Amino acid sequence: MTRILYHFTKPESWAQILATGALEPRWPQDGSAPKTVHTMESNDPEDLPWAFRVGRTIRLEMRIPQADAHHWFGWAKVNVPPNAHHSLGVPVWTPDDHAYVNHWNRGSKHWYVIQRDVPADEWVTAVDVETSEVLWRAPEQ
Repeated sequence: MTRILYHFTKPESWAQILATGALEPRWPQDGSAPKTVHTMESNDPEDLPWAFRVGRTIRLEMRIPQADAHHWFGWAKVNVPPNAHHSLGVPVWTPDDHAYVNHWNRGSKHWYVIQRDVPADEWVTAVDVETSEVLWRAPEQ
């Protein structure tokens, strides 16, 4: 069973992603938690964490095995140090906790992480959301 998830990136990163043929886990860069590829089940860039919205205009649609897609809240409670999320504006608690979910991060109920490379054979399409131009499409099978 697979889940459709989306990853948003900046145009200047797209060429490298395409050249390597994989999304590589990168966040966080300070070693405070396992490196992950951040994804979400929403295709709307407004559901990205507020700190990650600017400039991320390339939307990569992917089919990920269900077992590899970890919902943010459960994963973060185990893997993210308690105060690390504050500087990111990213809640670790449930979407119902209004003290930590506000108008900047309401989309957090849609967030997932993947703790491995996401190879091109799991990609469906890459689209420039500003122009609707399809930049990459999986070959017909």
